[in-house]
Amino acid sequence: MRQLTAVLLALVAGVLAVLATAGALVDEAAHRPALVRQAAEQVASDDDVRAAIPGAVADAVGDAVPEGVPGPLRGLAQDLVRPMAESAAQDEGVVRGWSDTADEARRAWLHDLREASDATGPVPGGDFTIPFGPVAQSGVAAALGDLETDLREDRLNLPGQQLVERLLGVDFGDWAVDTLVGPLHERAAELRDRTDLTMTVTVDALRDVDRSEVARWVGASVHWRWAAGGAVVLLAAAVLIAPLRWRGVAVLLSAATALVGGYLLANATRAEAFAVAAPEGAPAGIARLVERVEQALRPAVDAALAPYADGLTTAGWIALAVGAALLVAELVLSAARAGRTTPPRDRGGSRAAADPASR
Repeated sequence: MRQLTAVLLALVAGVLAVLATAGALVDEAAHRPALVRQAAEQVASDDDVRAAIPGAVADAVGDAVPEGVPGPLRGLAQDLVRPMAESAAQDEGVVRGWSDTADEARRAWLHDLREASDATGPVPGGDFTIPFGPVAQSGVAAALGDLETDLREDRLNLPGQQLVERLLGVDFGDWAVDTLVGPLHERAAELRDRTDLTMTVTVDALRDVDRSEVARWVGASVHWRWAAGGAVVLLAAAVLIAPLRWRGVAVLLSAATALVGGYLLANATRAEAFAVAAPEGAPAGIARLVERVEQALRPAVDAALAPYADGLTTAGWIALAVGAALLVAELVLSAARAGRTTPPRDRGGSRAAADPASR
């Protein structure tokens, strides 16, 4: 009976260790901004992502040149959009803006989880919609300020600018400020709420899980410290209850459970389990940016999430080594005790009994 009780306590301790680790990860990702911001900032700092931002911004504001503008001036105006988009990509506020946007998406996801009980049907719980519009708006607004200054002070010298000015009799800088910068400011203000400037991050492990179920998991994750404490207490109880030669077995069973849980957690949080998709019908520049974001997200996910599964696995291997050492020590101690309790054989008496002449 003591053996069975010790085994059950050890198994439950291992399961609680796994739940505590998973709960700590979910609690950190859902209820605290640091982990999400860390991943978002790493993605926004990726060189390939920064290189794809100008194309996305150009697609978003490229049609801001008013209708009826003469062909030569339209060409020069479009030439202004490209360097403005590149300037927006290099703006230092892009990284901070992306971090803020990702954190807003996290809070919106939490709000949706709280409202999950009112949903009329099953809703996937693993989709996170991250808007790119606020990031583009911030970058474009900063770039437009610099562009307007350059135009008013005539610092730009676009190809064919002087020829067009002589042919049409206009000062390109003044014309661009009056005719182009205003519509671009209006277009920038519209970027925040554009539905085509979004990307959806899907977590494969939650793809088929209803949002109400995810809400229960997220709510329970705040109690992960109790699970961790329970794992320690139950493992200690298993070792104390177990008879000799079963204490090492109890630790080994708990360690094996933790190792299996670490493998499952690592598989659920692997980088390939996160996919990023652009909305249907998104401009080519946005689709290209989303591809680069997906590529950059994988190392960011590894850096943010891998320590949890790695920590559990490391603890499992340490416990496995301790359990093996304890089991060997118990076997040696048991053999030594058995040797001390075996009665010595009376060899002289045995010979006398076997020799008839001695009678």
